[in-house]
Parts: sequence; C-alpha cells; structure tokens
Amino acid sequence: MLTKKISIPLQLIQHPLFAEKGLTLEILRTDQIDPVISGNKWFKLKPNLLEAKQQGHKTLLSFGGPYSNHLHALAAAGKADHFNTIGIIRGEQHLPLNPTLSDITKQGMKLYYVNRQTYRNKHLPEVIEQLKQLITEDDPFNQGRHAGQFYLLPEGGTNKLAVTGAAEIAAFIPGDADYICVPCGTGGTIAGIIAGLSISTQVKTNQKQTVLGFPAMKGAQFLEPIIADLIKEQKRPYTHVLWKLLYDWSFGGFGRINAALALFIDDFEKKYPVELDPVYTAKMMYAIVSMVEKEFFPRGSRIIAVHTGGLQGKRGMQQKIQALLSKAL
Repeated sequence: MLTKKISIPLQLIQHPLFAEKGLTLEILRTDQIDPVISGNKWFKLKPNLLEAKQQGHKTLLSFGGPYSNHLHALAAAGKADHFNTIGIIRGEQHLPLNPTLSDITKQGMKLYYVNRQTYRNKHLPEVIEQLKQLITEDDPFNQGRHAGQFYLLPEGGTNKLAVTGAAEIAAFIPGDADYICVPCGTGGTIAGIIAGLSISTQVKTNQKQTVLGFPAMKGAQFLEPIIADLIKEQKRPYTHVLWKLLYDWSFGGFGRINAALALFIDDFEKKYPVELDPVYTAKMMYAIVSMVEKEFFPRGSRIIAVHTGGLQGKRGMQQKIQALLSKAL
C-alpha cells in the first residue's frame, strides 16, 4: 500500500428530497480505494507504516474488538508491506472465529485475547510491558530476543501521524463544498480533514466551509476536546473551516442499530449503488436526510458526505438487520 497511487470518486446522489430543497449531495467514496484496506484506514495507516519501516520495526501491534475495521485493515496492510502483525482482542476467544477474525488470521495476524479490565488499561505502561513479556515468551514469528519489539498503534489507529494521513482526504474534497459530513469514532479522521482543508488551495477566498461530525457512540461529547487537540498538533490554521459535532444519531450507542436505521439502509441501498456500513456511514446518511427534512442546510448548499469504509464489519450485523427488517416489513 505504501507505493500505490489512489483516486477517490465523488458519487452524486439524486435524492428527490435534495432536489426539492435545492441541495446537492455527493458521497466521497473512500470505501473504493482498496478491496480490504479501504476508507479512512488507508490514510491513517500509511504514515504509521512508513514510520515503522523507518524505525526498523518488523512487527506491528494494535488493539480492537472482535469486529474491528482497524485490525482488519492493519492485517492486510501489514502483509502487503511485509510486516508481522499482532492483534490484542477485547474479550474471550470464541470458536469458530467470526468472519472478521477469520480474515485477520488468514492475513497472518497473531491474535491474543485479554479480559475487559486489562483491555481498558491497555494504555498503561505496565500493561504494555506485560504484553511484551507474553509475546517474547510465545515468540510467534520466531524472532528470538527481538520477539517483544513492535511498533505500537492505538485502538482505532488514531495518533498524530494518522491525523496527518487523514488530512490528505481534504485534497479530494471540492473547494466549493459548503458542508463536509464525516462519521466519527476516535476523532482522528475528522481532525485530519479539518486540518487538511485549512491549507487547501481549492477553497475560494473568504469562503467558509463547515465540517459536521456524527459520532457513532452515545454520549460522545468527550470527543470535542480530543479533536481540538488533534487539530492543534497539526499546527495548521483553519480560520476558514468551521466544525461541530452532532449527537442525535448514535441510535443507542456504538455498534447498535434499530428498526428505523435498518429500514433506512435497506431503502437507500435499493435506490442507490452505495453500500452503507451500519456502524458509521449509515448513521451519518440517516442524519443528513433528517437534517434536510428539518431545513438545516441553506438552499443551494453543496454537501459532501465522506464514506469511511468499514463494510467488512457489516457481516457481523447482517443477522440483526434482517431480523429488524422482518419485524418491520
């Protein structure tokens, strides 16, 4: 992935509601960058892999749940660029492996399972040291005394380098876009896009662009100072970029879905050639349509919705979606 050149299509959504309100909606299809390393993960991982290579690391280690998009992409990226990969999984092992973990192991990632308390404390030095000892004793890649050495990526992959990578997404956003809509998990992608837009040469003089973030989890107000700090770390002025988070469309929490969202996904995918992941992009698209109904966007606005990928994780929710549809239809 480190040498692959990419392009990202903008897909116009000809929704009758948008036409009625005099609005333009386009989806930035970052999900089409790569069959596996898709969406925002491509941008967040690339600078970290370059740094790991520069530091001489041969192994990458990170954290995630059993349906982690981040680990799924990391396993594929690591294999493509000749890294060993290790995934620390929240919770106990369940066999047979779900589709995400099965894919990950086929890409060569070694999995270690930890209890939820240990997982919550994964940022602590003593927990990292315990992991190093465990991996050194196990020596999964036959590295001998180097077995416990690895390049550490945080859960979700968000760090300063990842935000720098996500800033590159801004180059694919038209300069005359009025609103840029972004799903939010750990905040790295939206912070990067804001930082990237701040130096964009496409933006017209005196034009203000507004970035709207849609957290996928309930009670995500804590993200605001995190995003602000991530932007500051990039040391880029963003005087012509406004941003805010909107909290009304978490649908009960991270990874949760109800009948209304299931029906929306089913209807949207039947009408438009875009697959939506239920954790991030579907919630954002539902929110955008709801906001149009409530006259949020001024007439004439050009709206860009960033599809952040993560479609592989949909497999873990397909049964739930179908059950909700069966009851609702």
